[in-house]
Amino acid sequence: MVQKIIEIIEYENESHKVDFKKVEYSLGREPKKNEILKDFLSFVNHISDDDKYIIIGVKELQDKSKEINEIESPTDEAKYRQFINEYIEPQINFEYGNFKYNNKTICYFRIFNNVDRPYLIRKECKNPIDGKTDFKYGDGFIRIGTSTQKIGRKEIDDILKSKQKYNNRKSDIIIHPIIGKSENNEVSIWNVKYLDINIENISNKSIELDIEMNIIKKDNFELLTESEFIREIQEKEYQRRKANSPYSISITQISTPILNIHTTTKVTDEIFGIQRNPIKSKYGITIPQNSIYEDVFLQSVILLQSSENVIEAEVIIRSDDFKDGALKKNIRFIT
Repeated sequence: MVQKIIEIIEYENESHKVDFKKVEYSLGREPKKNEILKDFLSFVNHISDDDKYIIIGVKELQDKSKEINEIESPTDEAKYRQFINEYIEPQINFEYGNFKYNNKTICYFRIFNNVDRPYLIRKECKNPIDGKTDFKYGDGFIRIGTSTQKIGRKEIDDILKSKQKYNNRKSDIIIHPIIGKSENNEVSIWNVKYLDINIENISNKSIELDIEMNIIKKDNFELLTESEFIREIQEKEYQRRKANSPYSISITQISTPILNIHTTTKVTDEIFGIQRNPIKSKYGITIPQNSIYEDVFLQSVILLQSSENVIEAEVIIRSDDFKDGALKKNIRFIT
């Protein structure tokens, strides 16, 4: 993602999918506090399927060159998410990150996979300084080139026409990253966590899915399957007993953990991949209408770490109800 942002800064200009901001959006008592709502609405209501980017700490000059400004204390993503979710519906998918560019910290919003248009103001939004209403319930905005305008009848008609091609149910699915404590007694006594996801079907129709998750590996944490973790603990316990016992202890005294036939893992140097296996049907899971399927991968991804981490992963979902291919979504586990 960092390389993508660098390419935008160096080779692209402001457009329907790119905006540059010299300073961060303020969430404090500032007259322009609500500006972020207008900008987000304008991007997600544009009918293109491109990812949209708002890059913070970069100013585009008249000659199209870029001026880089240090963002000294980047705002936490959770604060932006809380504010945006409070005033915009439906929920917008985005991420907020930062990195060093030319020895200065800059930030970026990546706004992606938002097809449930139109996105609108969900309640009256007042200016924190004068108390006047900045936005009313039902207000919406759309990006036209590099400018923003209020949504009118024509824009609504265009949005609804474009939305017809998304009658493939991708917008029915919400992915929730889960960090939990295992319900398996052999695992839970070691106070380790597992990584998993819950899948929510917000429609009035059930849906069948195949699903996989690819977690990006890093040096500051380790991922094991549940059976691998149990086996490793048993072997360590065996070695401890063997060292302390005057009697012969056979390796056969270590039981073999039961393999989870419902999941398959594929591990490389870069990723820890896991997928849900179909057992008695064509698809791995079926989610009833208006319900949540919890612990899709059955708590089988065990996390070992000595400090908190932000762990990134890609979830890929396939279904016959997705007419234009698989649903792919990047998620984060904040441990």
